[in-house]
Amino acid sequence: MNSNTFARKSYLNNTWLTVDSESFLSHRKDKKSIIIDIDLLRATANEADELKEYMESLSSVKNKLIVFNLDKCTFVDSTFLSTIIRFSKKNIKLNTNVRLVISDVRQLSIFKITKIDTIFEIYSTVEQAMA
Repeated sequence: MNSNTFARKSYLNNTWLTVDSESFLSHRKDKKSIIIDIDLLRATANEADELKEYMESLSSVKNKLIVFNLDKCTFVDSTFLSTIIRFSKKNIKLNTNVRLVISDVRQLSIFKITKIDTIFEIYSTVEQAMA
């Protein structure tokens, strides 16, 4: 399992940490669904722009079910989550069902306290989300 993968640049030429979306975002698709795997321990604002660009590249694909697999994440911040919410609102007109997979008990309890579970259907495994 990869944690947040950063490519370190030289400090002397004033470049900072950069995110490589290919290292933490991937997807699988079939006729009716897409599963977007997010391979991060901490899904934060640092990766939200990469997620947005990745989802825009998939926007041409019309599917009835999109599953965000966050089962490796132990922390999801509000900026990262709002990117998923915006994507969901944009695709609701296309009659697309967006589901989340969260296996971390602490994350799941936070999603219930903040009522995110009223926005998304949340499952503990990808298999359950696909059923």
